[in-house]
Amino acid sequence: MKKLMYIGFISLLLIGVSHDAWARKKKGEKKAEKKETLTAYDKLFKGKKAVTADGFMKMHLMNGKVYVEFPLNLLNKDMMLTSSIEDISDNGEGVVGQFAGRGNHFRFTKLDSLLQARLVLRRKVKNLGMGENADDMIERSNTPGIFQSYRIEAYTPDSTAVVVDMTKFFMESSRFTNPFSGYAGNSLFGFIQRVHKFQEHRSGLLGIKANEDNIVVTCNLGFNVDRLVFGAFLQAKDVPVSVTVNKILLILPEEPMRPRLADSRIGVSPVVQSELRGVCEGIKQDYLTKRWRLEPVDEERYSRGELVDVKKPIVFYIDTLMPEAWKKYVKEGAEAWNDAFEKIGLKNAIQAVEFPKDPSFDANNIRNSTIRYSPLWMYFPQTSMHTDPRTGEILNASVYMHANMASVFYTSRTEETMVADPSVRKARLSDEQTGEMIKAKMMQVIGRCLGLTDNYAASSAYPVDSLRSVSFTRKYGIVPSVMDDFPCNRIAQPEDVKNGVLLVQDRLGEYDYEVIKYLYKPIPGVKEVKAEKPVLEKWIKEMQAKPYCVYRRNPDSWAKFDPKVVRGDLGDDPIKAMNYMLPNMKGAIKNFFEWYKEGDLDMEARRLFNMELTGLFTTTIRPLMIYIGGIEIFDVEEGDQAPSYKVIPKATQRKVLKYLFDLSKDLSWIDNKEVLTQMQISDLPSLKMRNEIFNGIMSRFRYVGIAAQKSGGDYTQEEFIQDIYDEVWKNTIRNRPLTKHDMDMEQLFLASIIATSCVDAPATVFAPQFSDGLRSLNPLEIELVNQMQVQEQNRFTLDRPAGDEFEEVAGYSSIPYFEAFDGSTAHIYLEMLFKTRDLINRALVNSSGETKLHYELMLYRIKKALKKN
Repeated sequence: MKKLMYIGFISLLLIGVSHDAWARKKKGEKKAEKKETLTAYDKLFKGKKAVTADGFMKMHLMNGKVYVEFPLNLLNKDMMLTSSIEDISDNGEGVVGQFAGRGNHFRFTKLDSLLQARLVLRRKVKNLGMGENADDMIERSNTPGIFQSYRIEAYTPDSTAVVVDMTKFFMESSRFTNPFSGYAGNSLFGFIQRVHKFQEHRSGLLGIKANEDNIVVTCNLGFNVDRLVFGAFLQAKDVPVSVTVNKILLILPEEPMRPRLADSRIGVSPVVQSELRGVCEGIKQDYLTKRWRLEPVDEERYSRGELVDVKKPIVFYIDTLMPEAWKKYVKEGAEAWNDAFEKIGLKNAIQAVEFPKDPSFDANNIRNSTIRYSPLWMYFPQTSMHTDPRTGEILNASVYMHANMASVFYTSRTEETMVADPSVRKARLSDEQTGEMIKAKMMQVIGRCLGLTDNYAASSAYPVDSLRSVSFTRKYGIVPSVMDDFPCNRIAQPEDVKNGVLLVQDRLGEYDYEVIKYLYKPIPGVKEVKAEKPVLEKWIKEMQAKPYCVYRRNPDSWAKFDPKVVRGDLGDDPIKAMNYMLPNMKGAIKNFFEWYKEGDLDMEARRLFNMELTGLFTTTIRPLMIYIGGIEIFDVEEGDQAPSYKVIPKATQRKVLKYLFDLSKDLSWIDNKEVLTQMQISDLPSLKMRNEIFNGIMSRFRYVGIAAQKSGGDYTQEEFIQDIYDEVWKNTIRNRPLTKHDMDMEQLFLASIIATSCVDAPATVFAPQFSDGLRSLNPLEIELVNQMQVQEQNRFTLDRPAGDEFEEVAGYSSIPYFEAFDGSTAHIYLEMLFKTRDLINRALVNSSGETKLHYELMLYRIKKALKKN
C-alpha cells in the first residue's frame, strides 16, 4: 500500500513538473512570438521617452530629433516653410513676434525609401495656347529641385503615413531659411549689409507644436553676424547672436483663391506669373494682385446691393504690450479701412482686437496677423507679408510698431506746425495729438497689409490754396491717399489753424477707395481670371477721370525724373507751397529756442530741433529741383488719354530755376546767431544750404538733356547752363560791386564747370562712358546723391525692406533709369569755361580790392586747370 502511495505521489510530482515546464515553454513561445511581431514603428517609439504633438501632422521630439509622421495623402501638396522670432539677443537683428522668415514654397515627394522636400523656386508657366501636348513639357521643365531627402524609418500602423527624421529640415539655415528680416534696426536704413553665419554647435531643439494646418518646431539658433557698410566695408565681424525661432510648415489652401489681375496704373502689389500664349508669342509675364480672400456671407443679398458681412474677416491682433495710450489709435487706424470696404458692400471686413486672454491663443501662429510693439530705436513701423505664391492670396500680414516712433511723431508734428499751432510748443504732445499721428501712420501700414503700394504722387494732387481751407481739408483731408509719405499740413498759416483747418490726415483719401474697389469688389458671373479684365479696365478709367485720384510708380532711387513723385511734397504748385511754408520755417528758426526751453536744461532737445529744422528746409526744396529737367511719367495702355510721358514746360523749368537762385541769395534767416553760439560748433547752416541749392541745380544738367531730347529741344542744356551763367555772373556782367554771396556763387560755378568740362582729367574722360546701360556719375553728382539718399531716409522714410521683401511694398518694379545717348556733354562746359575766362578778364580791368583778388584767383584756377590737360 505504501509502495502504491509512493508511486502515485511521484507520478503527481512528475506531472506537475512536466506541466510547469510545458507552461514555461508556452510562455516563452508567446514571448518569442510577441517579440517577432514588433513593427518598425514600434521599435522606433515603444518604451522611449518622447514629446508628441498631433494636428496637421503628428510629430515626436525624441533624443534631440524631430520625427514627423508625414501623411501620404499630402505628397505633392503645396506647402510653405517660414519662421517667426520668439526671442532674440539683439533686437536690431529682428523683433520678438516678427514673421521675418521668407515664405518658401515646398512640395514633398516619395521615391522608394526616401521622402524628398522639393523647393519650388520658379512658378510654373501656364499653358494658354500651346495645346495639351505642351503640358507634359512644361511639367517636366519645372520640376522643383530637391532641397533635402529623408530616409523613411517606418510606416504608421495604419500605413497612411511614413515616419521620417526631419530634424535637419528645421535646424538648417541658408539664404532661403534665414530667420532674419532683410531690413532691420542694424541695417541702418539699408546702408549696412548683414551676413548671418549659422553656428550649428550653438543651436538646439526646444519644442514642437502641431496645429490644424501647420506644424511648428521651436529651436534656438546661433549665428555670427558680419556687418558691412554699403556691402563692402567691414564694420563688425562675427558678432554673436542667439535667436529662438519658430520654424513653421503650413499647408497652402486646398482650394486656391481665384486670383485677380494686377495693373501698373493702380497701386497694387503683384505676384508675377508666366504664361505661354502661343508659338509666335512666346512666354509673357502677367501679374496677379496680392489680396485677402474676402467673400460675402450671403451672395444673394450682396447681389441685391445690401451691405453684408464677410465669411472670414481680416483680424489684426494688437499686442498687449502696446502702450495703453496708443491702442485706441492703432485700432482706429486699422479699422478706418472698413469705410472703403463698406463702399463696396462688405461689412466688418477688418477687426483690430487685443490679444485674447485665452491661454490657447498663439500670437506666433502664422494664421494670426498681429500688430506688435517693439522696444527698438527705429523711427517707423515695419510690415511683413506672406502670400500664396499660386494666387497672391495674403495668408498673414503683420505690423511691428517700434518705440522710437513716438519721437519722430513729436518731431514732425512740432517742427512742421509750431508756428501755426501754438498748442504744440511744449516738451510733450498730448495723447490726442500723438494719437492723430499714430492713426495716420497706421492707415498707411495697414494699407500695405491689404495689398496697396506706396503712392508718392498723391500729395501733389490738391490745389495749394485748398490746403488752407477748413471746409476742404475737413472733407477731403490733406492728401487724396494715405499711401503717400505725407507730412503734416505745413502750408497752413496761424489764422487757418484758428479757423479749424486740418493739420494731420484723419481719413482715407478718394484714391484709397478706388484701390480697395479694384482689389476686393466681387465680380459676379465671371469664372475665369482674364474675364474680369473688361470690368477692371472700366474701374481704372473711372478712377483716372477723377482729378484727385492720381497714382504713379516710383522712380529708381538713383534718378529723379518726375517732380510729382517725391516724398515730402504737398500741393500742386511747389513755388506757391514754398511761399506758404517759408514764413512757418522762418518763424520756427527764430523762436524755437525760446518756445522749447522749459525742461531742456542740457539743450539737447533744442539742438535736435535746430538740426531737424535745417533738414526740413532741405526736404522742402528738393521737389522744386526736380522740376528742372523734369518728366512726368505715366503707365498707359491702349485707349488711355494720357501720353506715356510729359516734359515739364520750359517756362516752368526756368521759373523754378530763378526761384531757387533768388531763394539762395538770402538764407541768413537760417543762421540764428544767438542760438548758434549755444549749439555745437559747425558750419553756418546758410552756407551749407546755399551750396546744396547750387549743387542740386547743377546736378539737373543731365536731366535737362534727357528732357530736351524727349521734347524736341524745348529747353536745351546750352540754354540751361546759359541761364545759370546769367544768374551767377549777373553783377559781374553789369560791372556792379560783388557781395560775398556773389563771390561764393561764382566760385561754386567755376569749380563745377572745371570738374564737368574734364579739363583737370585725362583726355579719355571726354568720351561718353556707359556700362550696361547705366550712366557714370561725376564726383559732384555722387556727393549729391549721397546727401539726398541720407536726407530721403531721415524724416519721411518708412520701412523699405531689402532683398526678397522689396516687392511687398514696391509693387511693380520702379520706373527704370534711362539715358540720353547723345555723346559727351563736356564740350558744353568747356565752352562755358572759356566764356567765363573771357568775362573775368574783361571785368578784371575795372575791378579793385577784394573783388580784383577774387577775379585773379579764378583766372589762376582756370589757367592751372587748362594747363593740366
